[in-house]
Amino acid sequence: MSRRRLPPLGALHAFEAAARHQSFARAAEELHLTDGAISHRIRDLEDRLGVRLFRRLHRKVVLTEHGRRLFATSREMFDLLARGLGELEGVPSEPVRIAVPAVFATRWLLPRLDELEAAVPGIEPHLMMEGAGGPDSDAVPPDLIVRIGARPRGVDGVDRLAGDMLVPVAAPVYLARVGRPAAPEALTRYRLLRGPEDAWASWFRSAGIARATPPRGPVLGDHDHLLGAAIAGYGVALAPTRLVAADIAAGRLARLFATAVPWPDAYWLIRGETAADRPDIDRVAAWLGTAMAEVDSGLVTRPPPMIASGDLHRIPERPTVD
Repeated sequence: MSRRRLPPLGALHAFEAAARHQSFARAAEELHLTDGAISHRIRDLEDRLGVRLFRRLHRKVVLTEHGRRLFATSREMFDLLARGLGELEGVPSEPVRIAVPAVFATRWLLPRLDELEAAVPGIEPHLMMEGAGGPDSDAVPPDLIVRIGARPRGVDGVDRLAGDMLVPVAAPVYLARVGRPAAPEALTRYRLLRGPEDAWASWFRSAGIARATPPRGPVLGDHDHLLGAAIAGYGVALAPTRLVAADIAAGRLARLFATAVPWPDAYWLIRGETAADRPDIDRVAAWLGTAMAEVDSGLVTRPPPMIASGDLHRIPERPTVD
């Protein structure tokens, strides 16, 4: 279609708003028009294109296949137009506020900020501590919230981003001091760091050591402290693969064995009240889901990367676990 045959911008604007809200009435409220004006503009657009864009149902409208295709195009068009006008006027784009747990920010999100900014051009991410503030807080509410644990209750708009597996990891400095374990049962003589889920007994059973009694060790109340202790060389941690992938890749941690056990928790995404009217927030949410799914699942299944033998002492028969 040539530019001369493009439908009126007002009709496209009415269609995009109605498609986003799935409601002519809410589109009319947003654009300060009457319901009849919205309906007329969309009917005119359908006549110009020769296709039906909506199926009119009782109290709501549903996009047809043609409508879904046009919605994707028109939403992108209006987003580009808004960003271009903002740059022309020197007005910065509205930030996307993402509230995340500290361990998720430092171990997963911060190493991927470049990926996020490349996937959602023009985004200005504002990271916030998940749970900060209270009912009397003056802080601006987040647009997206990432939580770790059981499924959040009492909130709407919750999506499960991913589950995870628990694997044993330790810092090279710790392994250089005590020796690398040759077999899973050897870990019963190491200092084992216990995290929030304390799944060591389950891990030993999965490794075929049903009678092994994990030694008592320090209990770290959250994953941030657990991984910090492991990286500092304090002992062996049983950690979620997605939270240690960057540390393993950077050599701060080494995975010890291929055995992994399911993590009882999961990663959840909660959309704030602003998300429905912000396509850029939708794109950030979509990127989070895709990026979480693309974390190297090979960390769960393939043999762990080996540390050069010259960097470690030979494992003693009864290693020192200090």
